[in-house]
Amino acid sequence: MEQVNPSRQGRYSYSSMPLGLTGRVREAHQLYRMWQEGLDDRVSVTLDAIRQCEARLSAFFGVALEGLDVLDIGPGQQLRHMKVLSVKNRVVGIDMDIVPQGFHLRDYVEMLRHNTVLRTMKTVTRKVLGWDERFERSLARGLSVPSFPRLPVFRMDATRMTFPDASFDLVCSWSAFEHIERPAEALAEVARVLKPGGMAYLAVHLYTSHSGNHDPRSLTRSGAEPPYWPHLREGYRDAERSSCYVNEVRLEEWKRLFHRAMPGARFLHERQDALREAANALRDSGELAAYTEDELLTVGLVGLWRKPRPTWGPPG
Repeated sequence: MEQVNPSRQGRYSYSSMPLGLTGRVREAHQLYRMWQEGLDDRVSVTLDAIRQCEARLSAFFGVALEGLDVLDIGPGQQLRHMKVLSVKNRVVGIDMDIVPQGFHLRDYVEMLRHNTVLRTMKTVTRKVLGWDERFERSLARGLSVPSFPRLPVFRMDATRMTFPDASFDLVCSWSAFEHIERPAEALAEVARVLKPGGMAYLAVHLYTSHSGNHDPRSLTRSGAEPPYWPHLREGYRDAERSSCYVNEVRLEEWKRLFHRAMPGARFLHERQDALREAANALRDSGELAAYTEDELLTVGLVGLWRKPRPTWGPPG
């Protein structure tokens, strides 16, 4: 059964979690630290993610990541993956937040209507300080292109997409599905909007990983540091500071949800094996005995699927 925490509001956008002023100030501070840790690293991570996606689509399905109609679910405020994909493909994005591009006043009016005041202030600050512009220039240099066009991004719920059936050759997502309150419905929608022969590439950040509660502190460190898995341990849960809604779906449940919507889906586990000793020590002590080593060490689960083509055709 799909797991949902009823005490949390279920948008999958980072900004939709009602953290309050103190929480938002803390989040802004942590995000500022993330920015200080290196522009080049963020560009490299973005480019590597797309190259990895391209290599996997080629290996699994024999398809090149070029000339495709692509949907990116939950692209985030910087549209990182969308921008890279747009160089060789026709890309559309959807998010529960308004995602401004440049300084169009209408975008920020819409942000105030649909996002939060603090989210809007944070975005404006990032734009005014030139952080997004510097990232985009560096990303463009990495791709040897002069710039990126304004991209189509719609405010849309992934569980109720308004696209017609069979609209896309590829639906992709990076670290968005763990923020969707009803992921089974979103996966069914992905299957619906894919063309026959179209592909899904959906990377999920697992809740049961060390950083799975999305506490920004765990994302700004150069490596995982103790206390390990604080959100799963009784003695540390009160100190948990998740920055967003997380649906808490576990590894095997994700696989069941994928198979229900996408029969025959295949999976890749992106693991953090450096924490194996810590995981086994805690499991042996009984603290994390309810979790398998695989779900503790798997940071990212990537689901891949190709929609079957009809085996029948019109009468000859």
